[in-house]
Amino acid sequence: MTEPSIKLEDWAQGISMRAGPVSLGLYQPSPETMEYWHGIERRELMLRQCPACQRCFHPKRIVCSDCGSSELTWVRASGRGSVYSFSEIHRPPSATFATGVPYINGLVRLEEGVHLFTRFIPEPGPVRINAPARLDFRVLESHWLLPVFLVG
Repeated sequence: MTEPSIKLEDWAQGISMRAGPVSLGLYQPSPETMEYWHGIERRELMLRQCPACQRCFHPKRIVCSDCGSSELTWVRASGRGSVYSFSEIHRPPSATFATGVPYINGLVRLEEGVHLFTRFIPEPGPVRINAPARLDFRVLESHWLLPVFLVG
C-alpha cells in the first residue's frame, strides 16, 4: 500500500486562509458592501432592499431573488429579531479568539426577514431558540467594531 499523495492537515489547530499576501478574514469590504461597513461605523445595521417589491436582503445581495430587480437600495434595519440557531464555542478557531471563549455565535432572524451570522451576548438572559434579540455594537477580539445581538 502506498502513502497518499495529499498531505492531511491538522484542522484542530486551524488553517490560515490567505490568497497570496491578502488575508481572507472577516473584514473584507467590497464595492457592493461598503454602505454596510459605513453603517457599522455609524452604529447602524444596513440591509439591502428591493424598491419594487420591498423585500429586504443580506448586505451582500445584489439582485432581488423575488422580482429580479438589480436596483437594490440600502435601508436601516430595526435592530430587532430572534435567535434562529446558535452554538457555544469553547475551542477558538485561532489564537485571536482565545481570550473570548466561551462565546456564542449563530444566526439571528431579523424582523425584516433577513438571517445574519452574528455573535450573541447573553444579556440579560440565556441564549435559546426564538429568544428575542436586539442589536448592539461591540469591539470583539478581532479589534473591529461589529454588530452583535443581546439576548433575553
